[in-house]
Amino acid sequence: MKFTPLCFGLCLVSVIACKRESEIKSYNVAKEVAAPAIPAAPASAADPHAGIPGMAGMTAGAAGMPAAAEFTDSPPAHWKKQALSPMRLASYHVEGEGGAMTDISFSLLRRAPGGILANVNRWRAQVGQAPVDEAALKPQTQVIKSSFGDALAVDIEGLASGGDALKDGRLIGVIAEEGDNAWFFKMRGNAALTATEKTHFYKWIESVKPAAPSTPAAVPGAGAAPAAAAPAAAAPAADGSLSWAVPDGWVVAPATATRYATLSVAGGGGAKAELAISHFPGDVGGDLANVNRWRQQIGLAPVDAAALPPLVTKLSAGSASFSLIDASGAAVRMVAAWTRHGADTWFFKFSGPAELVEAEKAKFTAFIESVRFTKPE
Repeated sequence: MKFTPLCFGLCLVSVIACKRESEIKSYNVAKEVAAPAIPAAPASAADPHAGIPGMAGMTAGAAGMPAAAEFTDSPPAHWKKQALSPMRLASYHVEGEGGAMTDISFSLLRRAPGGILANVNRWRAQVGQAPVDEAALKPQTQVIKSSFGDALAVDIEGLASGGDALKDGRLIGVIAEEGDNAWFFKMRGNAALTATEKTHFYKWIESVKPAAPSTPAAVPGAGAAPAAAAPAAAAPAADGSLSWAVPDGWVVAPATATRYATLSVAGGGGAKAELAISHFPGDVGGDLANVNRWRQQIGLAPVDAAALPPLVTKLSAGSASFSLIDASGAAVRMVAAWTRHGADTWFFKFSGPAELVEAEKAKFTAFIESVRFTKPE
C-alpha cells in the first residue's frame, strides 16, 4: 500500500489524539452553593468623604484605619446591610414606598479635614445648597450623644440639579471628634423617608462603639498576678511597636480602635488623669496645626507660627527626639509629646485636672524618656 503525504499526516494526527484521550481524567466535583449577595450601595450613596483631598482610594482598614470588625452596632431590624464601600465601617439602606430609599454610613478619619464647617458645607453642596459661615451654622446644629462623646448633628434639605427625589433630597450628618479622630455618621436619601428614619438614626449612633477586646484564655495551672503589681517595663497591648517603663501607680488599659494604648492615674477626690497614645500616617497637619487643635480642646486660643517655638521644648528618649508642650486651660491641663518614626507621627497626650497633672508631670517625663521603638523606621 502506498502512503501519500496526506495519509501519513492523517495517521499522525490520529495517534496524537488517541494519546491525549488516554490522559484525560474525570472528576466528580461537588456543586458550590453561592452565598447570598449583599447589595452594593446605590449610586446616590457616594463616599461619605468624597471631595476631601488625599482620601481617594482609602478603605476601611488601610493606612491604620480601623476595620469594620472592630466595632459593634445595633441597627433597626428593617435596615438592610450593604456591602462596604471605600471608607465605610458600616453601611445600610432603607427602602420606602414607591421606590423611595435612604442610605446610612459610618466612617472614620484621623481628624475632620478642614474642620466642622468645611465638612458641613461639603454636605450642603451635595444636596444643592449654598455654603454657610460659622454664624449661620450654629443655629442649624444640635448636639447628640454618641459612644465617642458629644456629636454635632446637622439636618439639610435640598436636591441637587438632576437629582432623583426618590433617592435624595435630605441629608443628616453627624460628626463626633475624639482626640485626633473624627467619626462621621451620615444618612442621605428621599426627604420624607429620611425624616421618618431620623429617630432610628440617632438611636443607632448611640449603639455604635468599639468592640470589646478579647480576653486571652487562662493557662491551666497558672496563678493570677496580684492586681496591685505593675511591671517595671511593659509593651503595649497593640502590635509591639513600643516598649516603655510604666510609672508607679499608673494603670495600663487595653488598646482600642482609636488608641494605640491608654494609661491612667488616679488622684484624691476621684480626680483622674489620662495618657492617650496614638499614631497616624504623615505629620497630621504639622506641629502648628496639632498644637492649636490641642489648645482648642482645653479652651485656649490658637497661636501663630511665630509664637509656637517658645512653647515647645525638646526631650530625648534613646535615639528619638520628642517635642513637648505644656498648656493649661480653665479646667484641664495638658502635657503632650510627639515624634516622627518612619512614616508615622506618634502622639502622647497627658491631660486631667491641673493639680494632678502637675503632681504626675515628672512621671510623664520619665515615661517619655523610657519609650523605645522596637521596630525599624
